[in-house]
Amino acid sequence: MKKTLITAGLATGLFFTSMMGTGADASASSVHYQDVKTSDNFYSAVESLIDQKAISRTNDKFRPYENVTRGQASSIIAKVLELDIENVKNPKFKDVPKDHQFYKYIAALENAGLVKGKGTGVFGINDPLTRGQMSSILVKGFEIPLIGIQDVGFKFFSDTTFYTGGGDNSAVENGDVWLKFGGQFSQVIETMNYYGFVSGYKAGYKDEHHDFEVVNFKQGEALKRSQLALMINSMQKGTQFEYLYFKDFDITNRSVSIGAGGGWKDDKAVIDNSSIISIKEISNYEKEGFLKGSASAGKINNVYAILEPKKVGKTFARFDNGGTGKEKVLEITVTGSKGNFEVSYKDVTLEK
Repeated sequence: MKKTLITAGLATGLFFTSMMGTGADASASSVHYQDVKTSDNFYSAVESLIDQKAISRTNDKFRPYENVTRGQASSIIAKVLELDIENVKNPKFKDVPKDHQFYKYIAALENAGLVKGKGTGVFGINDPLTRGQMSSILVKGFEIPLIGIQDVGFKFFSDTTFYTGGGDNSAVENGDVWLKFGGQFSQVIETMNYYGFVSGYKAGYKDEHHDFEVVNFKQGEALKRSQLALMINSMQKGTQFEYLYFKDFDITNRSVSIGAGGGWKDDKAVIDNSSIISIKEISNYEKEGFLKGSASAGKINNVYAILEPKKVGKTFARFDNGGTGKEKVLEITVTGSKGNFEVSYKDVTLEK
């Protein structure tokens, strides 16, 4: 199975506050809302939602700095993801009757496993959606594989990922420190951070573990309407990535493994011509970073390669295959055009 993600990089102020932007041309005559100016860096993102018919162009105001409610967000996300809103099963939330304007959108999201109620039989339709909740919905909705803790690196949010002092099964070694996810939505948030979909709030200080300014995500804080537009837009525009799942080709190469001296080491994975397609990362999405099972047991689990297609052509990917002594070789063909590449794989491993 292959999943494709169109992602935006960390360029120019992708601040996860009340700002947003995309790449559409803007003119004063095209302004649809009194409170959204062409000079606002979230203007184009709002326009994109209008173009997708995810929000109405007939309202006078967009209210970019107001909190977005769980009901409003459900309507927007269901439309953006093009979910089936007509053939839905009633989730039976007490506060979402069938005649409610947001019923079919909430039902579609719930049916798709993207949202849940609050444990009391209610959805909380008028409650503000938090930054963490929205990160979870979008990661699931856009089918983005979760990164493991070993892929976080050192520029993580200080309120989602933290240092620990031990080597137990809930922490992993990242260089010379130990990291752990902390909080209900921390893994999805750091996945968003990994691809550059979100940024945070500068804390205004450094600490003993950082050589850069500490940044907080504030996952429990209410999400602004403009922030929602930015998150969606940043996930729909930019660089194309492909996910090559090792289990699809019986590749037993491990993304990371504990070396004899401790620490992580990568198995060999090489693309012959990286100008056609390159490997961004080899990862897994286990909850706390350690892989389930072991390479010696031949378990593949959720290891995958994140590939970035760059131009049309054909090349080969070579994998160590878990130290088996038998190199696994895949022929990779890239067709199409930038931003809309099609990538196909063929196992051409020679039997030994």
